[in-house]
Amino acid sequence: MVNSVPEYPISIVVCFHNAGDAVEHTLAWLDRIDRGAQVVLVDDASHDGTPERLGAWAASKADAVVVALDENHGPARARNIALGHVRREYVWFVDDDDEPAPNALAVFDQVIRESRPHLVFARARFRSAAAAERWVDGVDESHVIDRETALLRILRGDVQGFLWSKLFHRSVLGDTPFGTEYPQEDFVGVIGAIERSERIALSPHSVYTYVERSGSLSRGRRPDFSRYAAARDVAVAAAGRAGIDPRLVEYFRLWFYAIAVAFVPIRRRAPRPDVREGIRLARAELRRLDLAECAAIDRRATLHGRIILAAGPVYPALLIPALWLHDRLRRLRS
Repeated sequence: MVNSVPEYPISIVVCFHNAGDAVEHTLAWLDRIDRGAQVVLVDDASHDGTPERLGAWAASKADAVVVALDENHGPARARNIALGHVRREYVWFVDDDDEPAPNALAVFDQVIRESRPHLVFARARFRSAAAAERWVDGVDESHVIDRETALLRILRGDVQGFLWSKLFHRSVLGDTPFGTEYPQEDFVGVIGAIERSERIALSPHSVYTYVERSGSLSRGRRPDFSRYAAARDVAVAAAGRAGIDPRLVEYFRLWFYAIAVAFVPIRRRAPRPDVREGIRLARAELRRLDLAECAAIDRRATLHGRIILAAGPVYPALLIPALWLHDRLRRLRS
């Protein structure tokens, strides 16, 4: 009898640390989509029984590996360690508490067959705690671009630095793509992979839904401003090496860093000292930017930056009612 299960040239990497119920969630969706892919599961020194549950699941799988770490390393190092166990040509990094699309592997496999890319930019959705969904990454296009164009997509914000909507050829990841100390490891890894790639394929299909949950590292109340600064600096350096128009780099610094460090603490209801620090950092960055050049690219974002610069400590009083109205309208539309 001929085996009808396709074998994909893809390794799925998932890292866990005291994941609780997310373990069963992950194993359930892996049972639905992993046939034909290698699965590398890394337990980052959990003490809630996670490694035993992973081991029991993997024991019945032909191509599943469990890597149990003796001490907690954090997601960046855990992913780097996982790469030592990858045996397929391409790597897909997935978080343990989100929802990969059931056809994600087939989507990636079709792109691989058509263009043999070094990197794939697919699309992803975001689902809020209130169950509202929207696009969060990717573009509705299907073609192959070069590294400079890929960097332009990042600088313009068309493509975000998330791992889970990307597929990486093993050769563009290197040995430690996520560093060991980087505070913005996903973004840093994506930028590094772009710089090592010659062919980047765009796919219009959604392969992932990021699910907003309380307590998420990326959604905690207290923002780590160094994360934004580290990611900004890596992207700006890469843009310089690629010879990208400095005006676009200015625009990237506006929306990615200046607006974000002021906006995010208020959106997350961070403590007042964090809100004040975010506004201070934003205004310092805005004073270094040529906002007239930014306005030629995006008037709306530039206006937002000018409001932060002019309003200073009054900015939260302006933003909070605007956010309330925005959320109210979004709920009504949903």
